[in-house]
Amino acid sequence: MRSILLLIFLLLASPFASSEHFEWGAGLLSLYGHHYRGSDQTKSWFFPTPYFTYTSQRIEAEPSFIRGIFVHNDFFSFKLSLMLGLNVESKENIARSGMPSLDYTVEAGPMLLFYVWRSEKKELAVNFEIPVRQSFATNLRYIKPVGLFTIPYVNIIHSPPPSRWSWKSEFSIGPMFADQGFHQYFYGVDQEFIREGRPYYRARGGYSGFQTALIIHKRVGNLAIIPFARWDYLRSAVFEDSPLVKVSNYMIGGLGLFWLFH
Repeated sequence: MRSILLLIFLLLASPFASSEHFEWGAGLLSLYGHHYRGSDQTKSWFFPTPYFTYTSQRIEAEPSFIRGIFVHNDFFSFKLSLMLGLNVESKENIARSGMPSLDYTVEAGPMLLFYVWRSEKKELAVNFEIPVRQSFATNLRYIKPVGLFTIPYVNIIHSPPPSRWSWKSEFSIGPMFADQGFHQYFYGVDQEFIREGRPYYRARGGYSGFQTALIIHKRVGNLAIIPFARWDYLRSAVFEDSPLVKVSNYMIGGLGLFWLFH
């Protein structure tokens, strides 16, 4: 919770500078994928949502993340990041039937970014990024800590000039790790929720699977087109034997369409 409050303070206190860049708009975000990592059921989500990007010497912000920048040079950056996660209604999921629903999650924590390589014209870059975030669950009436999550990953960034198709893209790949509390929230089964085919299960911390993600960004006039996809492979994850894990492959993808006013 302190991380979230600190990041909000940074946003409010960040001075406007000549190097800042700000865009805003509104549109529709659609997603389709599994209910949660390990679920064999899928769902579609549709959100009318605002769109914004803001970049300055101290803040980076997009709809999918907010980062406060503490240290930045040509070799590495130290940031504070904030991300959001979707909810799952247990009444819609067979494996979790009768169990508490999974609330929306807010993840906040420090992030260390190393600039590994950049092309001469800066059209292609390779970074190594290490976020460590505390996860909180909320239904907008309360907020409670869940556990720690980290994914050290390699991020390949392609930023072609406008003279080409200008499809900017980011591809990331890396292993995931989380503590016992994080895994217990998603995969644990307490005594009161035991039923046939769903025995008691106490999760433990450790390896949480392997993730790849691709996000593409295209501007056509005032229209921003943002398709994205993510695939997680859960084989050998420490919670793989949970009765709530039905499949080893988790996929989610979607499309954002936003009209920019500035």
